[in-house]
Amino acid sequence: MGNLIKNIRQNQRLLCAVLSAILFVCACQPVAKSSNLNTSPNARNPESTSAPINIHARLAQEVYIWQRQWRPANQTALVQSQGTFKGLRILALQAHPKPNGADIWFEVAVNHAWLQADPRPKVAVIRLDGQLNHLNDEAVINKINQVLNSWREKGTHIAGVEIDHDSASSKLPAYRNFLKKLKAQLPADLKLSITALPAWLSSTDFPALLTNIDELVLQIHSVSDPRLGLFDAAQGWQWVQQLSSISTVPYLIALPTYGSAVISTASGYKVESETPLRDQTRSPETVQELQANPQVLQTFVQRLQTLTDDRLRGIIWFRLPLEGDKRVWPLNTLIAVAKGEKLSASIELAILDDNKIAAQGATATANPPQLSLNTQPRLFRLSLVNRGNIAVELPNILSLAAKACSGYDAQNGYRVTPRPGLLEWQLRAETPEPFVPSAATPVSETTTKLNPGGQRVIGWARCESLYLQGIYAQ
Repeated sequence: MGNLIKNIRQNQRLLCAVLSAILFVCACQPVAKSSNLNTSPNARNPESTSAPINIHARLAQEVYIWQRQWRPANQTALVQSQGTFKGLRILALQAHPKPNGADIWFEVAVNHAWLQADPRPKVAVIRLDGQLNHLNDEAVINKINQVLNSWREKGTHIAGVEIDHDSASSKLPAYRNFLKKLKAQLPADLKLSITALPAWLSSTDFPALLTNIDELVLQIHSVSDPRLGLFDAAQGWQWVQQLSSISTVPYLIALPTYGSAVISTASGYKVESETPLRDQTRSPETVQELQANPQVLQTFVQRLQTLTDDRLRGIIWFRLPLEGDKRVWPLNTLIAVAKGEKLSASIELAILDDNKIAAQGATATANPPQLSLNTQPRLFRLSLVNRGNIAVELPNILSLAAKACSGYDAQNGYRVTPRPGLLEWQLRAETPEPFVPSAATPVSETTTKLNPGGQRVIGWARCESLYLQGIYAQ
């Protein structure tokens, strides 16, 4: 019996040593990263993150600057984009036809001081509407040369000229003659580029079009019925392969960063971008919002890098986002996509308490505030912040442990519901009101998403204590 008791005691000591070792090892492991939405274990958001993609630097990446009106945000975006995009394609001149046959010319008043401060190669883009009937008119070429001379006189050096003209396939011979004339009048040191539509690739007149240019930009976005989407990766890859098999000049691929709204009307449909269409009677049922998907485009770029064609020189993103733009990716999303960085959205709740901000996520439940002798009610202001690099849906429910609250309110799409020991902020199920036909009608925007770096105030509460218990996504 004595030996038995001795053995049991030895085994107990051994078991305790083993358990202590296991606890020590577990305690030394790094804390697992919390969910990107800081959601509860039951919440699911499969599209909030993507694995990092290794994008090699074989293909240069450029970006279009497509604003007709320049503002301080242009300068900010130019500076912030320098480390990612190696070249700029700048809208310089635009022409539209009028019903009476006259053309409307719009010269963009770019800020030459900002351009000259940017060391990247620059290409001036001339946008000629596909409905123009006078491409062979010398007046068109003279107008282009006037703009180029104006840029030169102001000290802005350009490496080339790009003609953006959505010609019908049947008019490619006339377009070729125009390009031949234009090329003959351009300075020898200027590269002539053109944009190309996928429909041209099947035309027998397409190969001859390449004889008068130095470079081609294939547009594979918004080229079909816009109601089918802005970008089809499978179809786009087929077009790239088709061009690769027939091109005799270097080429680049233009990819989208923007969104648009397709408005159904009795006579068909119209597409709305940043500028609202005037006098359009719209209801929620007639408006379809489209947006280029960052994950899809990032995967497509990775695939482009695998194409073994020395004529493929790079990618051009349409367009450079500015702060305040509604239908375009934020700049940090575009940069993350271009660099192949992991795409993620991370919602945090920022609580402002007596001029002190504390960001709280779901992990805050493991560290509730300590008891304090100060029992005076304090004013807490609540804001949601997206710390990630892609837009994210707003959480449906935020649950906060609350003590002795004397007042509270919600705003910006949320309502607050008191529960025993809790205040619960709930996202309202909004029903959009019909649009009123007016020139001042605002651009329709998705109000349930928060952009990277964005912040949304959701309410306030006056309590003795308030801290987050959990953020719950749909």
